[in-house]
Amino acid sequence: MNFTQLSTTHTHNSVSSWYGYQPSLGVGITGLTLFTLSTVVHVYQTCTSRMWWLFVLVLGGITEIIGYAARIYSWYDDTNLNAFLAQTVTLIIAPAFFSAALYVVFGQIINTVGRQYSILEPKWYIIVFVIADLISLIVQAVGGGQAAVATQTNGDASNGTHIMVAGICWQMFSMSVYVLLVIIYIFRIRKAKVELTGNMKIFASGMSIVTLMIFIRCIYRTVELLGGWSGYIITHEVYFACLDGLPMIIALITFNIFHPGRYIKNFRRNNAINTVPQAKTNGIATEHV
Repeated sequence: MNFTQLSTTHTHNSVSSWYGYQPSLGVGITGLTLFTLSTVVHVYQTCTSRMWWLFVLVLGGITEIIGYAARIYSWYDDTNLNAFLAQTVTLIIAPAFFSAALYVVFGQIINTVGRQYSILEPKWYIIVFVIADLISLIVQAVGGGQAAVATQTNGDASNGTHIMVAGICWQMFSMSVYVLLVIIYIFRIRKAKVELTGNMKIFASGMSIVTLMIFIRCIYRTVELLGGWSGYIITHEVYFACLDGLPMIIALITFNIFHPGRYIKNFRRNNAINTVPQAKTNGIATEHV
């Protein structure tokens, strides 16, 4: 079922709605406010830390802001196709920016804790997974664009929808591989009895929260789009609010609290000044990071 069929299937106050419901003004304002505040803080944190690659978090935040602004407008007019398409595309692609930052951060953690425990070299996490993220971003954008054009010309948007689903599935696959590699890394450093500092444990815990939030959202979006544009999940806003909006704002704010610019620079400084020699006990290496 395409967008056109959806708009004639569900109504709000006897007027066709692209959503299948009237978007909540409260959800829209809450999302817009929280993402705006978090993004402003990220701009400040990135500028003060001078780790410019962290601007990907700002870009992700801005994309979320655009999406929620469109949803607020849709509360006023839920028959406006442009607002519906704007929020659809932006809120689907925004998390790709967050996961890109996460991949870079994990590479930095490996550099600090120990490369010998990782299956891949730190640079390959950036190369492989950021490229995978970029592919996902492009595929989703192309699919959303095709669906938008088809809808505006009263054509069949199913091809564009299928492309968007492929992009989401690819993102979930790459995230699944990343999570598997993280689990293997954790298992190896535990097996080697590597002793981490309190700050490293706190930072790693924060990044674990971000990973979990992005993964939850990937699963939700995959199931949602596979159900079609008139499916039960996509036509009930509570699922969007709880499984997309909430996880993503938690992820972005977690990046604020456990900002890589502060933690990574601290790790680098400590490693340079307080290098603890490796000790071997019963053939097992113990490191202090």
